Amino acid sequence: MQEMFKDVLEKDEQVVAVYKPNKCKTAWWWFFMQLVGWIWLPLLALAALDTDYFWLVFGITMGVTALAVLITSLCGVLWYKNRFFAYTNKRILIRGGIIGIDYKSLEFKSLTATVVNVSLLDKLIRKNTGNIRFGSAASPMLSIWSGHSNQFMFQHIQKPYEVLREIKEFIDSKEGA
Repeated sequence: MQEMFKDVLEKDEQVVAVYKPNKCKTAWWWFFMQLVGWIWLPLLALAALDTDYFWLVFGITMGVTALAVLITSLCGVLWYKNRFFAYTNKRILIRGGIIGIDYKSLEFKSLTATVVNVSLLDKLIRKNTGNIRFGSAASPMLSIWSGHSNQFMFQHIQKPYEVLREIKEFIDSKEGA
């Protein structure tokens, strides 16, 4: 999987480890996001309940809901297919994208904070998954309600505490050398 990052590696940079999100956790996450996003659409038919157009409105809203779920599901499959996380001897790398391939990187020297988040969904599916967020002065970790989203996150990763420990030990060994 190291070849996934060959386009963005610097001359003397080497990939130490590559990770892929957990498929089961990712599928459940996309399912719940669809549920939250599209549950209201069929309820629009209730506005036409006492009219002669109820079945027409119901059919249209169900069709739009089915199309929205199909498109969102396709986006979820593409998101998973293109998503990889890695760390090199210099930085954190995230590869992803739905239409094209995008890369994000965070240099170790800029890394100032890390947070592991294990959600209720992680606990429910019992796959030992979670998210690891990495923060820097330029990309601080604020709450989701602040309107700022941290883009350096290993999402739905297996064994998040072990992975973070491994990355921190690697960074510490580089600093001590």
